[in-house]
Amino acid sequence: MNLNNSAITNLEREMKALRFERDMYKKQVVFYKSLFKTHRNSVVYNLTIKKHKNKKVWIDPINDHREKLLELDMDDDVEEWLRPVRCER
Repeated sequence: MNLNNSAITNLEREMKALRFERDMYKKQVVFYKSLFKTHRNSVVYNLTIKKHKNKKVWIDPINDHREKLLELDMDDDVEEWLRPVRCER
């Protein structure tokens, strides 16, 4: 069976796109597996994904130190976590 050049280039483009997609999914799997290394003692329910220098990181706003929160890229959630908690009587 002979394939013409356009069919070959189409297949090559599709292969390149599939490799890119595979690599993207591999990175996601590695990131999700990393939560067991970085936050071994945290409750998964408390964990959230935030960005540090445009790179995704796991954050536990309950257990992580304030210094770690200060390093994150600011958004509404991070600003709220950094506000002091008022005492209730």
